[in-house]
Amino acid sequence: MEKIPRYDSRDALSWTRTENSATALRRWHLDLFTVRGWCTAGAGGLLVFVAYLLGRHEMMALGLALVALALANWGLALRLRGRTIIHRELLSAVPSVGEVSKFRLSCAERSIIQEQLPEDFGPGPRFQAPGSIEYELVFRTRGIHLVGPAQQIVVDPLGLIQGMVRTGASLQIPVRSQLHRLDRFAPLGERTLTGDAKFSRSTTTDYYDVATRDYQQGDSVRQVHWKASARHGKLMVRQENHVATAQALLALDTSFEHWNHSGSDLRISLPQAHAEALTSSRRFENALSLASSIGLRYATSGYQLAFRDLTGASLAQRDPQSVSELGALNSFEDFHAATSDLALANGTVEANGSEILGNTLRKELLVFREEPVIMILGELTAPQAAWLATLSRTVRNVEVFLLVSHPEPYRQIQLELARTSWKVHILPGNMAIDEMWG
Repeated sequence: MEKIPRYDSRDALSWTRTENSATALRRWHLDLFTVRGWCTAGAGGLLVFVAYLLGRHEMMALGLALVALALANWGLALRLRGRTIIHRELLSAVPSVGEVSKFRLSCAERSIIQEQLPEDFGPGPRFQAPGSIEYELVFRTRGIHLVGPAQQIVVDPLGLIQGMVRTGASLQIPVRSQLHRLDRFAPLGERTLTGDAKFSRSTTTDYYDVATRDYQQGDSVRQVHWKASARHGKLMVRQENHVATAQALLALDTSFEHWNHSGSDLRISLPQAHAEALTSSRRFENALSLASSIGLRYATSGYQLAFRDLTGASLAQRDPQSVSELGALNSFEDFHAATSDLALANGTVEANGSEILGNTLRKELLVFREEPVIMILGELTAPQAAWLATLSRTVRNVEVFLLVSHPEPYRQIQLELARTSWKVHILPGNMAIDEMWG
């Protein structure tokens, strides 16, 4: 079995797409004319001009025939291109950065098709239709990438036309933030990710198990558990115990100025299909990847996270309607899906002294005073760290990740936050996540 070709944008960073023909020619597909085609059309035009000057009708007819031959071949090639039906599909799940995505491109008409990959990947696979081809892509940046439209190689028997024209539609691929396994790193949430949910809220009555207790006056006869009563020698009644699903809050700093702080922050352009590309930085991409990885770990441990920015606005596409074990994974999936077009914003929190959290988020923190809170922040000043430390009086179970350009100057901030009972990580944000705890 032939090996499926795999294309990785990391392996094609030095490749640049070039167009040999002029823009005006490409706009009207006139770049399809070969040298023979241009010579035929030019000779026909010259004969028409000379015949007009000399008044020779037979020369005029020959010139018009040559021009018509070239134009007929050009029009026929474009018409055949328009009748070609291309079908493209994503065979794997919606990808995240670094994951392998499998695609299939098929065509039922007789033609030569070459896939057109996103700009970072270089030339795509080519196959002879009718038939299909499967290939794999590894995306290294999140965003909404365009695959296609495919290119069809068109030729004519006389050799007047030869070239590649776009055919079929393109496919938009939302690529989400990268996920990492954090098990071998710092013991994230070690106080909360062990055993039963310590900080929990009761769910709806759809989630319960049955326990027993002694019969009390006023209990309905329908509640009597006869088998337990016979076993204990006294009346026992059923008691509905709601199974609790723990909740947690993850606050992510999305302020543009905190992640593009200096020249050391490498700016990254994130494609958004046909819309304008988003501007990000490597440090924020690492922070978003860390947020997604922590969110997945908490969700698989039964914690339903609320994802917020520093103003308190939701970062997920929708907030969960109910607290349940299934809702924990759903809330994470909603957030992870939203990362494909998550953008940095200017001035996300109104300037109010050293306060870095908006009023909405501060109020919501009061609800989570006994539950896990994860904060992933960018640049932070000493006064802001001092103000943030005052929240430890009411919100006790907090883990702070401060991703900075250079950790060395942050000793004063570390001292401010060390006075709290919080767990604080000051990490070099421009390094790969796998190396941050090295």
